[in-house]
Amino acid sequence: MLMEVLFLFVTIQVNRVYASKPFSVIPGAVTADVGRTVELSCELTEFASSVSWYKHRADEPPVAIKTTDCQQNGCRSTYKKGSGDRTSVLEIRDVRVEDSGSYYCAEKKSYPPLVQGPTLLVGDSSTIRTYMQVFVPPSEVNGSVPLVCLVGGLSSKEIIIYWNISGQITEGWSDPGKLDSDQSYSVRSQVLVPVETWRSGGVCTCIAQLGGAGKTRTTSVSHLKIEPDQDCYLPAAILLGLLILLVTVIFIWIFKECKSGTQRQSATRQGHGSAAQTEAPILYASLDFAASSSHRR
Repeated sequence: MLMEVLFLFVTIQVNRVYASKPFSVIPGAVTADVGRTVELSCELTEFASSVSWYKHRADEPPVAIKTTDCQQNGCRSTYKKGSGDRTSVLEIRDVRVEDSGSYYCAEKKSYPPLVQGPTLLVGDSSTIRTYMQVFVPPSEVNGSVPLVCLVGGLSSKEIIIYWNISGQITEGWSDPGKLDSDQSYSVRSQVLVPVETWRSGGVCTCIAQLGGAGKTRTTSVSHLKIEPDQDCYLPAAILLGLLILLVTVIFIWIFKECKSGTQRQSATRQGHGSAAQTEAPILYASLDFAASSSHRR
């Protein structure tokens, strides 16, 4: 029995490692309120006459779910075949918060790789103290930008965190969660974003599914991209405009000064001409007077 549990635990951890690689598609999640009946479907790789189901919670060994001869009303878990030949369905009645976890299925007769089924979230893990933050590191790591999403103030660490990186869904990697000093839980998730996607201004959204219908929280971050024309070209354009305005003002001032100088010179010439015309009769009168005096003598 101990060897079987150990084998299942190792197999599940291997599946979790492969499933948590960046940019892998997350499995479906099933949410339900306490007391409801849920059905979890698992698609086997090949036809199996008998199937075993297992539940795995964070920091706990996997638990085999007993479904043999479980058709009476007092049994909560029932195994049945699905619509397809390779589909297995686990029905859980009167679900409780402790039923939350990741579910796996496998053929009973051998130990093939476990097939990951859906993750079940029962109840609501959020509280009035629930918070969500996304941390951006100051530097890049091997051509990627690691983003960390922290969800805290939870009543349970059984939540699902995944990412939307510019429209692409990825699960990233999540830790099993921990109990904080205020007796609430916190869970972290990390994802690696290609540096090209980050620098291009892509929106990175952390999505936390906390259980229950509509119990979802999101937080988005993006790289602030500063366009060169806004940072450098705009002040240069303003300076060039001011310089052109200044040159225009100086040109208009010079033009006015030249025009006013020309007008002054013209007025001066006209003044000299008028004076000459006024003095001429006096000159002639003087000459006439002199001539007249000489004749009398």
